[in-house]
Amino acid sequence: MKNVYKIFTLSIILIPSLVKGQELLTLEDVIKITIEKNFDIQIAKNNIQVAKNNNNIGLVGAGQSTGGTVSGGTTGMLPQVSIAAGSPQNPLGIGKTTSTLQYSNPSLNVDKQTLNSKSYAPSIVVTWYFFDGLKMFATKSKLTRAEELSNLQFRLTVENTLLTALTTYYQMISIEQFIKALEVSLVLAGDQKKLAEEKLKSGVGSKVDVLQTQIDYNTIQVQITQQHNLLNEQRINLNSVLKQSQETEFSVPDTIVIQTKPEYASALDNTDKNNSTILMGRKTLEIDGLALREFRANAYPKIGVTGNYTYQWISQDIGLQRLNQNYGYNAGFIFSWTILNNLTTRTAIRNQTIQIASDNLRLEASELQEKSNLYKAFLSFQNNLKIVDLEMQSVQLANQNLYIAAQRFKQGLSNYIEYRTVVQTYADAEYQLSQSAYNAKISELNFLKAQGLLVH
Repeated sequence: MKNVYKIFTLSIILIPSLVKGQELLTLEDVIKITIEKNFDIQIAKNNIQVAKNNNNIGLVGAGQSTGGTVSGGTTGMLPQVSIAAGSPQNPLGIGKTTSTLQYSNPSLNVDKQTLNSKSYAPSIVVTWYFFDGLKMFATKSKLTRAEELSNLQFRLTVENTLLTALTTYYQMISIEQFIKALEVSLVLAGDQKKLAEEKLKSGVGSKVDVLQTQIDYNTIQVQITQQHNLLNEQRINLNSVLKQSQETEFSVPDTIVIQTKPEYASALDNTDKNNSTILMGRKTLEIDGLALREFRANAYPKIGVTGNYTYQWISQDIGLQRLNQNYGYNAGFIFSWTILNNLTTRTAIRNQTIQIASDNLRLEASELQEKSNLYKAFLSFQNNLKIVDLEMQSVQLANQNLYIAAQRFKQGLSNYIEYRTVVQTYADAEYQLSQSAYNAKISELNFLKAQGLLVH
């Protein structure tokens, strides 16, 4: 079961919205636009496609390379086929040679004799290594794990980007709530300013009260303007995350909703199963193990088959040999085994073993850090919900106190300083409520992110 808390400042129902002409940006809009348009997320999507393209049997195998890298080659699940037709020394096509020869016997001299020739020599060669120490299967598995890792990296990018977007979004809601609370205070300050002026005209007030009410009225206007500046900054920041023009105007809802119950035991289990950083660490270890299998496979022989078919046709218009034509095929097994390569394979195996040990330590550190983040978020979330309940009570009490103070001031039972103190207490209570609601929501988002549930 989920607990739902609707958190709002009471002044919201007292003052009409000042941004009715702006389009309302809902939570669903923020999530949808962020995932579809954000630059970092689009780049992460491209990385997934690259990993998917690489994960094919055509790229598997890299001969006796020591790096275990996937760079193609003849040692793979698919045969290597090549077609050749001529070379720089013996090009395919026609030729013409002009010769001039002089001998001691002038009757043997040759003057500008032309030799025309035609040459065709195409060939096709097929090579397939069907055994390479099982390296091709380790490489294919590694490519699959690399694609899975890119998906996890994409997920983490989405989580981080969404957290940034939602933090800014809820900050805007919090600022809007405080602005509306200040607008209530501004209306009340305006009423008191008029009342002080009327009292002065009737001879029962003082100039001091008139001046003080005007100062207070101006102060509230300044606060509202400052909050609008903060609101504009957050709007521009959110537009940047959403890949929108910085001038795009929109409004946000006036309510922050908490939908998660802070339960630690189930959250800890979710973190172990779903946390993106932890899952990436485990996937990296799987890739390390497959890379080690690749290195070990380099110590085994390679066995394959090869075949070729060649056709050669050469003609010339002078000389004793006017035509030379050959064609035929060859097929058979091929075998190679690198016995000694300056201990390169042995060194690579040892280094990869150390790399696995290091990545195991990194995984342990990640698990500890992410579970620490979960516990901090849990405690913060739990306490912030308690603070929200207290602040809501304070706002209700401040509203009641404000009504009583206003009546006492109108009846002349209190002075303006006393009334102004009550008004300030009301404004402070509204601000504290908006901030506590924002803090509770951010702690909820961090609580969900640590569990891997922010995107699901």
